[in-house]
Amino acid sequence: MKHFNVLAIDPETNSECTFENVPSNQLRQNEHGETVFFYNDHYPDCEVINVVEVPQEKIDAMLSYFSQYGTANE
Repeated sequence: MKHFNVLAIDPETNSECTFENVPSNQLRQNEHGETVFFYNDHYPDCEVINVVEVPQEKIDAMLSYFSQYGTANE
């Protein structure tokens, strides 16, 4: 599954925010042809400003790092 860095309007603060590593199944087009971002059940249609695909090499590097070192909460 592809992942994207999404620049969107944060529905809670109403300001621009970057959401990193968003899976492609959280992005869709609305009835007007605009791309929207599924933030959560309360805010299913957040306005998207820009979408950039995360390269597979970066995803693989992050997976390798977390496999080796874990996360801060482990």
